[in-house]
This record gives sequence, structure tokens and C-alpha cells, in this order.
Amino acid sequence: MHPPRFTVRWFAAAAALPLLAGLDPRVARGDDHEEQAREAKIALAGFSSSVKDVTATGVFGNNFYNEPAACAAAVASGTAAGLGPTDPFLDGAGATVLWKRAPQICADYARLFGLGKTVEAIRPMFETIRAFSGPDGKPDPSVTGDAYRATVARVTPCLAIIDKAIDASAPADVPYAPFGNQGDTLITLTDARKVCSDYLSFGAGAAKADDAKAAGEVSALKTKYGKLGIAGDRLEYLVKWGHKPVLGKGCVELTGKALKTSAAFFDLGQDDLAWIVYKTQFKGDKQVKYTQKRFRKDGDYSCK
Repeated sequence: MHPPRFTVRWFAAAAALPLLAGLDPRVARGDDHEEQAREAKIALAGFSSSVKDVTATGVFGNNFYNEPAACAAAVASGTAAGLGPTDPFLDGAGATVLWKRAPQICADYARLFGLGKTVEAIRPMFETIRAFSGPDGKPDPSVTGDAYRATVARVTPCLAIIDKAIDASAPADVPYAPFGNQGDTLITLTDARKVCSDYLSFGAGAAKADDAKAAGEVSALKTKYGKLGIAGDRLEYLVKWGHKPVLGKGCVELTGKALKTSAAFFDLGQDDLAWIVYKTQFKGDKQVKYTQKRFRKDGDYSCK
């Protein structure tokens, strides 16, 4: 008896499957191939979106948490899955582009990745500059020399960080938000370098100018009190605290020769609960005692 004809056809078709699979890897991989290609397209859309977001807004945010190598790996995976140069996919803006654009997307991502790391590194320095600048955006000249020296030390690495990034091909002409906010005035790395350089120059000069001003004030006070014959600890007290009223017994302000002859200087302070009277006693120009006394806030205080 001969087998049914449909059975012969089924065996023939089954025998041909391995041959077809060997000729076309897509047949062998089936759904796996399609899933791999789909995931590669999704990945490229994500990298493209990061590039487009920064290009449009200048805000990096969390767009560049993946290393550039991950983009290159997605391209390789998609190509291995059978995606050819003319295969379409949706980019980060939902526009249709061809797979041959994928390597350029990765190149753009890698370029901005370096910029993002640089922006992140210098942001604290820009926050320092902003904090020590006046309402007009320029450095505040009322800040003391010691404060400026501290800020100069914090901002000093800015130039080296930017120069190193540019040498490593980070773009110097791409506008970005220096504080990571939508409302920031956008600047480039070239602009950022100038901001840091200008602040360092101003800060160093302002520190020296404040030192000179303070030295001049000290010299003037020493001359002023020296004319009254004041020296030693008494002179040091007046140079340090002479910018505010110096009180004597009865909490009366001392002036002229009384600053030389008074046996004690009083200074008034307070906290949330009490008045505090600080008493510095002298024998001649030498300090011999320092005390403080607290008085209830709902009462009165005395200097005696």
C-alpha cells in the first residue's frame, strides 16, 4: 500500500527546512532576530532622544547616564540581527530615519557625553561664582579677602577641567545650561572658561585689595590711639573692636583720653534668653582679666 500523497509532501517540506535555515539566518532565528532588531532600534531611539533634548534645551539632566560604548553595541547588535543601511527606524523625535544614520547618532552622543561630564564637574564652581556675585551678576566687592581666597581655591580647577575636556574633543561651541535648569542663560565651554578666568582674576585682586584696605584701617587706628599714649593689650583691643562703641562704667561710651585711663572696657551682647555683658579689665595697658555676666532679657543690665 502506498502512503497518502499529503504525507509525502509533509516529509519533503520538513526535510527542506534545515536547508532553508542554513541559507538564510533570518529563517533560523525567527522571532529572536526580530526581537534583537527591535531592541536595537529602541536603543538608538533613546540615544537619539538624548542628543535632541540637549541640542534643543541645553539641559543634560539624566540623558547621558549610558556610556557611548552602549550605543556602539546597539548598532552592532542591530546590524548583526540583519538591519541594513536602508532599514527604517524612529529616532528620538519620532521621525523616520534609516539605519545608516545610526553610527552618526552614536558619534553625536559620544561628543555630547564628554561635554555633559565636564558640565557636571564645573557646575559646583559656577554655583560658587553665582553665590559670591552681586545683583548685577558681577563679583560682589563687599566680600572679605579671606572669603575670596577660599572661593578662588574652589574655582581654580575650572580652567584645567575645561581645557582637558576640549583636548579630548568635547565640543566648545555647544550651548548648555550651566546650572542644569530650563531657565538658565545658555553658555558654551568657551564662555564658561572666560567666566572662570574672569572670576579668578577678580577674586585674587579683590582679596589683595581687601587685605590692603584692612591693613590701612589697622594702621589708622594704631595712629589714632597711639596719639593718646595707648599701647599693648589695650591698643590691640581698640584696634580689633574700635569700630564699634567701647563702653566704660555705667555702660557709657568712652572717648578720647578715657580710652587710655579706664580700668575696664565693656561690650554688650545677647542671645535668645539674656543680655550678656563682657568685661575686659586692664592694669595700665596690660589686660589682666576677662569676664562675662548674663542678665535676664525681661530685666536690665549693668556695666560695673
